[in-house]
Amino acid sequence: MEKLDYSKIEALAARRLTEQQIADVMNISLDQLKKDRNQISRFREAIRKGRAKGEAELRGALYKRARTGDIQAYSELLRREKQQGND
Repeated sequence: MEKLDYSKIEALAARRLTEQQIADVMNISLDQLKKDRNQISRFREAIRKGRAKGEAELRGALYKRARTGDIQAYSELLRREKQQGND
């Protein structure tokens, strides 16, 4: 299997794409990837990092809007915080 572009995987995961969607965009066989424990582990680690970065960016934008008095942004921040506590 060819070397994976983990920065691209992170970028796609930041947009909340699923494992399968990321594999499809990158023309990777997810079934083939799962046969290599090291590759699937690194693939999933890149997804975790990407999702965390995407969430941090989104929360940063919501925080800026909430600080200007945007009640919807504030409510969404609170909802996300509550949801994170349940995960």
